Amino acid sequence: MAKSAATAKKPAAKAPAKPRTRKATPGTPELAPSMPLARPSTRSRFTLFNLLGKPRAYYLVEPIDLPREPASTKKAVAHSVIVVDRSGSMYSDLPATKETLLKVLTLDEYAQYNLLVTLISYSGSGDVICHFERTPIREIMKKDSRFQKDIKQIHTAGATCISQGLKLAAEKVKDGELTAITLHTDGYANDPSPASEAATLLQLCDDLKTKDVFVNTLAYGNYSDFRLLSRVANAGSGSCIRAGKIAEVYDSLYSSTKTLGGSVTPPLELPLEKGFDYQVFVSRSAGRVIGTADTLSVRGLRAEDDATVYRFRKLSKEDFDKLRDVPVEQTSEAVFAFAKANLGEGNLNTAKYALGSTFDATLVGAHARALTNNQVAAFAQDLDTLVLFNPGQLTEHTILSEVPVNKKIPFLELVNILDANRANFVINREALTAVYVRRGLKRVTGTRDENGKVVEPTLKTEFVNDDTYLPIASFEINRNTASMNMMLTRKVRLVPAAGGAPITEVAGIKLDNLSTFNNYTLVGDGELTVPYLKVKISEKSLFDKLANEGVLEVDGAPATKFDREQEYTLRLDELPIVPPFEGAVNLDGVFDELARLKVLSSLCGAHLKEESADLAPEQVEALKKHYLSKSLFLNFPTTTPYAKLEEALADGSVDTRTSFKIDVGSKQILNLSKLHSANKFLERMYEVTGVDGKPLEKPAFEDVLDGTVAYKHKTLSAKTKVTKVDDFMKALFDDFLGLRASGAAVKVLESVGADKLAAIVRDRAKGKQSARKAFVEALADARKKLDARSDALFTQKLSPLVFYVGSTGLLPDEIDARAQSADALAGKYPDLAFSKDEKEGTFFEVGDTVLSVYAKTEYFSRDK
Repeated sequence: MAKSAATAKKPAAKAPAKPRTRKATPGTPELAPSMPLARPSTRSRFTLFNLLGKPRAYYLVEPIDLPREPASTKKAVAHSVIVVDRSGSMYSDLPATKETLLKVLTLDEYAQYNLLVTLISYSGSGDVICHFERTPIREIMKKDSRFQKDIKQIHTAGATCISQGLKLAAEKVKDGELTAITLHTDGYANDPSPASEAATLLQLCDDLKTKDVFVNTLAYGNYSDFRLLSRVANAGSGSCIRAGKIAEVYDSLYSSTKTLGGSVTPPLELPLEKGFDYQVFVSRSAGRVIGTADTLSVRGLRAEDDATVYRFRKLSKEDFDKLRDVPVEQTSEAVFAFAKANLGEGNLNTAKYALGSTFDATLVGAHARALTNNQVAAFAQDLDTLVLFNPGQLTEHTILSEVPVNKKIPFLELVNILDANRANFVINREALTAVYVRRGLKRVTGTRDENGKVVEPTLKTEFVNDDTYLPIASFEINRNTASMNMMLTRKVRLVPAAGGAPITEVAGIKLDNLSTFNNYTLVGDGELTVPYLKVKISEKSLFDKLANEGVLEVDGAPATKFDREQEYTLRLDELPIVPPFEGAVNLDGVFDELARLKVLSSLCGAHLKEESADLAPEQVEALKKHYLSKSLFLNFPTTTPYAKLEEALADGSVDTRTSFKIDVGSKQILNLSKLHSANKFLERMYEVTGVDGKPLEKPAFEDVLDGTVAYKHKTLSAKTKVTKVDDFMKALFDDFLGLRASGAAVKVLESVGADKLAAIVRDRAKGKQSARKAFVEALADARKKLDARSDALFTQKLSPLVFYVGSTGLLPDEIDARAQSADALAGKYPDLAFSKDEKEGTFFEVGDTVLSVYAKTEYFSRDK
């Protein structure tokens, strides 16, 4: 694991390997000579390629030594502020963290240090404690001091509000002394909300830039928000490490304390020189890479630390080509540092493009797919290791003469192939459950009584067959999050929990076709939950497609022979989740088309809504007692393993993470959820008259299939505010109901091939009504085609974008759009309506489309 800036002990350096040149393989990119990573001392230039190997930008790089004033020989006061997370998720890590704090703060070598220590801990909003403040380290070191007792008494509490810890730490900073703030957390900053926490943390770091203070962050384990902590460290002139082991926490604290106790140069502000676009500070001995497109702020640097700054100037292709006397250096420290700095600032795509532009096939193969926090953390660690701690490692990497392009099929495209061929393969369910990583809250069957005890149902299910191999019932890609589910079904029988014969009939209704439905989240918030699937394939055409894409294996080798009885491994873990973005992202017209499809699909569905007319009330009640719905779906009650969420959060059995929801809308309608249901809009805007000439009290479309009613516009009360949503839906409804033959509904129906319903709508405008049977058939056909077009449009235009944004909370670099608040957007487009939750969102204008990104707090179960 890579250690970090002023917070980590360096790994033992390897002896640099001798440069070596590999032989090229026919049909593959040429292999370049391999040598240790060098630090350029003169100007160089490089091309920034995208992950498809196409040029995106051209840069000139100028390295300079960081100008510094000499360190003071006077022994100055230094201040270490340690900010510890004691939210419930730290339940398992907190004891070891406290022991580590005690070990570091009681080291004999610190006895001569003029060092003050402040210890702060935090959990949920409003729960922040300063355990001791500005205490000389010599006092902490005394045997059984009260300060050691304070550390031992820290205990876990509830949620995670990091900003209050950093805010209190900032208040302890004083002029005239160097301060190191070390911020620990194993979770997401999401209390009171993820959006407000991120904004507050970054603003606090910005406020600290005028002071002699640097901020290091420690991200514990796999559930921390590494991307946000990296941005905080970059903004705070520090570094971020992911501490997978407690030894790394020790190294971080030890290194920070040693820096504070040594001879430190004054803080330095280096403005971005005119003509340059970006600058990156690199210090191997200090273990830091800091990047900015503004003034570079460096604090906490020792006199003996190396310090290089790379300045980057973006050039036109013409100017780039003119610099023939400046060498092209793609695989250089400057380009790797450019990647690491952009990663620290949250510019994920630019960081990946820079990595690809180094031609380092080893690192590109490992990190080109990085989207989620854990993937980004691993990406950052490997860059730190190479740039800061072991430049000689480059000799062990495969370096090409061009960008290593991942030509494997993107995961989303693979799912489309599998979905279209569901009848042609089966999946080994036992192999699936053996590698599946659950992401949500655990549930147990039963209900809780008034004492909180779980009462299990009186019935249970048994599987009819062993069913080692099962067909996939469906794939479902979430339209608002970076998640995709796969459903499996199994035949079951209903039996008494206490034992006894299966129940084959309830109130005269046979139960010979019961099934359970199990949803497996293959991708959750951009994170793949299974590395592979074990499958048997029954059609050679499907085998050929998958084999040609290089995703089928037998015993670890590529599958070459089709055999219906052979179990193949379908590899998923080497696939990019989404294809690389290329060129502009054009979403013009997408929302309006999706909205029209949704309105008309809702109209069709409202007409087709069916009641359970075949079942008597007593039958429905009997089914309910047997945990069955009217449609014979099993509905066993479930509850959480814990009685109170607060207690589960406090003891660490439940934790939180931040997920991102993405909505698409227009400058008049914020998202599709603003559209009314068909029956609600009918009641809101229309009057429906029956055969007796009287208005229906609660009109519903399922009641008017015979065409014996008349429609007209309702006279609206003064309290009814007509919105842009009403205007949008009214045009489609008027045409559909035959009130105004504008062709608005007909055009949409014909565009999806729903010609039967389009013809009926035309006839209604002429006063003609089709027979009920023909109308129902046309409605069902149209609804199916409208939904299919909606699914296809989403897959073609939005799915990759939703997966990218849902995994990262960021827009791809190809979308040049400025983030806006709800207030700012509403000021520009007053027709937009925002709910309370939506006001917490971040909004982007992309052509005529508005993209909304909402950070949501999700609960999940953890093994303690």
